Amino acid sequence: MINIVIINGSPRKNGATAGLLKEMSKYLSGKEDVNISYINISDYSLLNCTGCMSCYQNGVCCLNDKVEEINALVSRAHGIIIGSPTYSSTMPGSLKTYIDRGHFVLEQSLSGKYTFALSTYEIAGGKSVISLLKTLYQYSGGIRAGEYTRKLPFNSSPLASTKKQQMFLKKTERYYRFIKNRKRKSLIDKIIHFVALRLIMKPQVLQRPAQYKAVIERWEKNGIIKI
Repeated sequence: MINIVIINGSPRKNGATAGLLKEMSKYLSGKEDVNISYINISDYSLLNCTGCMSCYQNGVCCLNDKVEEINALVSRAHGIIIGSPTYSSTMPGSLKTYIDRGHFVLEQSLSGKYTFALSTYEIAGGKSVISLLKTLYQYSGGIRAGEYTRKLPFNSSPLASTKKQQMFLKKTERYYRFIKNRKRKSLIDKIIHFVALRLIMKPQVLQRPAQYKAVIERWEKNGIIKI
């Protein structure tokens, strides 16, 4: 069974971003070998990261909310889809709060997972959000398997155009096939990840093994790097 986590990073549960993500969820759920976990970030009252770095030593966030419930789903997933609207030419704060606490980059929580980035916008900034998600995926060890950006008037339906809907579902099918066929990471992504992990993160972590105890354990457990 292919487990896919879909994260709606919008504060709106029924906005354009959610509409597209729900369409992906409906399409992928129609596959016999796919299990979907759909998450609205707005359902979680997530606290802001305080920068205490205790997660690097203990493996879990010290803040008492339900962020680790989301993280557990992501850790068991084969694929992750993150959708975001565009606020002030970037992602909304609610999604950034989760990313700050999702064990993504240093802990490499997306290692070997197939990723998809989705962004909606009205005026500008959609490509900037895609770029942010792309960088997150590359640095976190993910395998980029698709992206989609859509310009829409406020409060309009992203599924009103049959032609665009069909094009979107083709991208969704391509994402599914990427996972199904276990396609490999692109060369450029391999290079970027190698530099980020082995030349930047690894030396920093190994200089302070006590401080980064949980990070080292996660690397060893998941076969990311042999210490």
